[in-house]
Amino acid sequence: MNNSAQITAAALIAAATTVASAGSLELDRSYASELKADAGARSVLNQGNLGNVEVSVGVQFGYSYNSRNDDASSTLGDSDTTLGFQFQEVEVAVEGDITDNMRGRISFDFGPDDGVSGATNVNLEDAYADWNVNDSFDLRIGQFIPAFSSEASTSTFHTVNAYRSVTHEFLGTPSWTQGIQATWGGDTWDFSAGFNDGPGTWNTAFNSSAEADYAFNARFDFYSDSNKDRFADQSSWRGSDAGWRLGAGLLYATYGDTNPATTTAEADVLWYTLDGAYEGDGWSVWAAFYGTDFDPDTGTDHTNYGFELGGSMFFSDQWEGFARWDTLLLDDDAGAGQTSGEDSFNFIALGANYYFVPESHAAKLTFEVGVSLDETADITNTAGDTGVNPIGGGNGSSGFLTDVSGEDGQFMVSAVMQFLF
Repeated sequence: MNNSAQITAAALIAAATTVASAGSLELDRSYASELKADAGARSVLNQGNLGNVEVSVGVQFGYSYNSRNDDASSTLGDSDTTLGFQFQEVEVAVEGDITDNMRGRISFDFGPDDGVSGATNVNLEDAYADWNVNDSFDLRIGQFIPAFSSEASTSTFHTVNAYRSVTHEFLGTPSWTQGIQATWGGDTWDFSAGFNDGPGTWNTAFNSSAEADYAFNARFDFYSDSNKDRFADQSSWRGSDAGWRLGAGLLYATYGDTNPATTTAEADVLWYTLDGAYEGDGWSVWAAFYGTDFDPDTGTDHTNYGFELGGSMFFSDQWEGFARWDTLLLDDDAGAGQTSGEDSFNFIALGANYYFVPESHAAKLTFEVGVSLDETADITNTAGDTGVNPIGGGNGSSGFLTDVSGEDGQFMVSAVMQFLF
């Protein structure tokens, strides 16, 4: 090889090495950026396509220890301690552009069932299209969680606790429904209104006995400034600006007047909520009030209430402590069909989160201690509830179990690992 060829070959090798090093550096930067980004919105596809399709996966896997008193009888025997591993959530979601101003989402739950069917197999959750009609008006069509309470619209992967509260699960979540929902928005406000099949009616046919004759939902939120996205989770990262949100929601459903009326009791139900949150530099607080008015055609009218108060604070860039107290107040007028004794139920949760990457929910470890201060056996029926009984399992289980009659003081410890990709 002559000198000219050697020089040319050396130049090509040096250029290739430089390009490879630059590519490696860019790739490292890309990986670091991807890890820090919220993995819930990250595409797992190596390349985009014309549909801009994104696939995301969320998993919550943990170990729980639950202890119940059994002094009054031997009903539980050695079973007053319950422990083991479980998936709390396994979700796979696909999103993509349908047109220039329309985007679709579909998600599947591979974990414990969060709805009304009680199934443990794969369940369809979200299945909707969002049509951006203009800059201030959007229309959602399909199956979704209707706008009602702030926490119900917050992904379980973006809450601070290992479990949602009993009060929220009993009164504050409409679960999935099928319908149409319109949303209007400005710099510091949002308003949604929808027409649907009623709470807890996912994956149902139009003649299902689970469906309401018809239902309406509405929600209004008012913000301190235009940074509304900060309230998409319950945490406030260190260095965040202060801001607040106030909101209210309504959900009304009527049952039993149309097919299949023969299997559905006639009733009118109104759910309502007031909630708010304040976020500061590394800390946040939130509160919610829930109410349900249940008016059956035959039976006793009754009203249930609930309160929830929580807060979190970062002690470092990666460690966050949290606390929550919630109270469920069941109406005595409902009689033994709803509560067999006590009508006031209090629950406390304390814990901490470790974020593997600061300011990201992509990988998080949660430790939580939960205490039930009252007898959960007295919560015998969820008449007027938006879901099913959150005690003992079912819709968005709170982690608490049914006490032995006459006993209270239930204690629970949980450790949950969350990862999103």
